[in-house]
Amino acid sequence: MKARIVIGANYGDEGKGTVVASYTSRGNNVLNVLTNGGAQRAHSILTDKGNITFQHFGSGTYHGADNYYSRFFILNPMQFVQEYEELIVKPTHIFRDKRCRWTTPYDSMANIISEEQQKRHCSCGMGIWMTIKRYHEMPVMTIDAFVAMPVNEQLAFLNNVKNYYERTLTIPDNWKSIWNSPNIPLHFISDCAFMHQHTVVCELKELTYEEMIFENGQGLLLCDTGKDTPDTTPSNTGIRYALDLLSGIDTDDITAHYVTRPYLTRHGDGHLTDEAKRITIASTIEEDRTNHYNDHQGDFRYGHLDINALHDRIAADAGLVKVELEVTHCDEMDRVGEFKKFFPTVHVYDSPVVPSNNSLIR
Repeated sequence: MKARIVIGANYGDEGKGTVVASYTSRGNNVLNVLTNGGAQRAHSILTDKGNITFQHFGSGTYHGADNYYSRFFILNPMQFVQEYEELIVKPTHIFRDKRCRWTTPYDSMANIISEEQQKRHCSCGMGIWMTIKRYHEMPVMTIDAFVAMPVNEQLAFLNNVKNYYERTLTIPDNWKSIWNSPNIPLHFISDCAFMHQHTVVCELKELTYEEMIFENGQGLLLCDTGKDTPDTTPSNTGIRYALDLLSGIDTDDITAHYVTRPYLTRHGDGHLTDEAKRITIASTIEEDRTNHYNDHQGDFRYGHLDINALHDRIAADAGLVKVELEVTHCDEMDRVGEFKKFFPTVHVYDSPVVPSNNSLIR
């Protein structure tokens, strides 16, 4: 079995979706493993049907890959249902680890309210940090145990989550109608049942595929520090989780594919190394098609990329694992020669602007 681990080398938004889709389209019998994070990811690919953004599903889904949610992935039943119903191509099989944590509507709403009150643009509003903190402070329950409960017990559990946030968070008047809506928990219970019905619990080592593509969320420069700050995400964004998941699985080839643009990008209020206006980095850099201002994350920002520093952080993360560099948006800024001085294997992609089968890679 061949394993590919696709990792963002910077602050996220490097083009991981394009890379995963490209390798899936050329593979056979592929399992797309969502390694870490949760539905706050937004990985876009361009197809002959137009642009598709994946959050709760792998970017290889359109090209026929089955999906697996690892124990490091945080499930979001609300997003699962919404995205599943919109998928042009649905996975034949969707697997998940029974230990996956899961987000409730109150985690997501508390996340958005907290960001609004702090006047920050540091979060996608999907409740990732809130879910993790709640798991440390409230009794842990699997999604399977929740679905198996009678409705009155499900409602009681959700009410406990709601009360948990009310003890530490002031709910603004403009949020109270939706926060207290009796329809929210009932709708969520339905979403949980739908996700439970459409997924199969198993361990990764129980599955047999010719190729597994691990699709990381975020990027190396956002790696977890254990603190909720504008500069980090509550997840290890490098190779570690994928290697943990591969432990005990017979693999004949493991390759780490680190993804970067020729320049830096990031969302939110956090630190951005050597930030600059897009036009001053290179006049040929186009405004990004899939990353625009949104109320949760603020502006999409740009910066100069130090390739020497890029090499050092990739080397520190990969260790002895074979590395291949995936450089996207090379039609906007050609630095391929510079990259090849530091990396023996460099794959070059254009910006995803013209839909055709394999025209994104050159």
